[in-house]
Amino acid sequence: MDLAAQLEALRDDGAARLTAAADADALEQARIELLGRNGALKDLKDAFKTASPEDKRSCGRLLGEVDQALKAAYEARDKSLQGAVDSSAIDITLPGEDRRAGSIHPISQVAWEVEQVFSSMGFDVVDGPHIEEDEFNFTRLNIPPDHPARDSQDTFWLSTGKLLRTHTSSVQSRTYPDTQPPIRKVVVGKVFRYEEVDATHDNTFTQVEGFLVDEQITVAHLVGTLQTMIKAVLRRDDVEIRLRPSFFPFVEPGFEVDVRSTSATGRFSNWVELLGCGMIHPKVLKMGGIDPERYQGFAFGLGLERLAMIRHGIEDIRLFNGADLRGLRQFAG
Repeated sequence: MDLAAQLEALRDDGAARLTAAADADALEQARIELLGRNGALKDLKDAFKTASPEDKRSCGRLLGEVDQALKAAYEARDKSLQGAVDSSAIDITLPGEDRRAGSIHPISQVAWEVEQVFSSMGFDVVDGPHIEEDEFNFTRLNIPPDHPARDSQDTFWLSTGKLLRTHTSSVQSRTYPDTQPPIRKVVVGKVFRYEEVDATHDNTFTQVEGFLVDEQITVAHLVGTLQTMIKAVLRRDDVEIRLRPSFFPFVEPGFEVDVRSTSATGRFSNWVELLGCGMIHPKVLKMGGIDPERYQGFAFGLGLERLAMIRHGIEDIRLFNGADLRGLRQFAG
């Protein structure tokens, strides 16, 4: 059979095969055998290259017609198959799928509100690395080498000698060398502690660290700042704050802060411990290159999960990092 006859046979038989393909798989197999890299049309194109000048003159146009005819047959059948619907595969009497509304995680919601409150008071929102150095996490915060917090039962130490930060206070010690007062910063980020997980404790949680350094700063400024933030986030005007003396190496004096609401019921109607705070220790300022004789400051550390639990009446901290979506879906919409 000469080249022209082979081309005509491929045009007629190939187009018929493509048109008669029963499904997408059959159509794809026919395309590969006819139009593929090693298909029948490719073989005839190779034969055309080595044909005599007379055959090239007589078959050149025919070769283009075969190419176009096969491609047109393939595209037409492909479009037809894509538009075909198997009515037996769809039961229109079935109820539609329930599309649940997504939601922002409650911790992210509260974190955003905390940042907005502090931004309105002139604080800058900053962050620092999760993998921290001993110098910034402990030493520059006046935590001595023999302090229990440095032990492996409290801190996740890495083989490199670094650690997972145990508090966002490390951002405070990182800030001082490069910044001179007045300083107003707030940090919202994850921290890590080697603790047993239960209803009120987790080994990974979110902490808010706020610190302010300026001239003539007193505990009154600290209390006013905390009241503004807590009332705004808890959305209550009747929140009472109580300071109890406590010890933290990086503040002097230091306080534990309890809160309660006179109009609340349940747990929040009584005093609930919420955070630790105090006036920044002079040694911390001095190690940061700040003159403690001229400048004073306050700092506080707040567990965001605990604040969210009080606001939403959540009893178990494991809800926030757990895999049970039923709890988180309550915050949708």
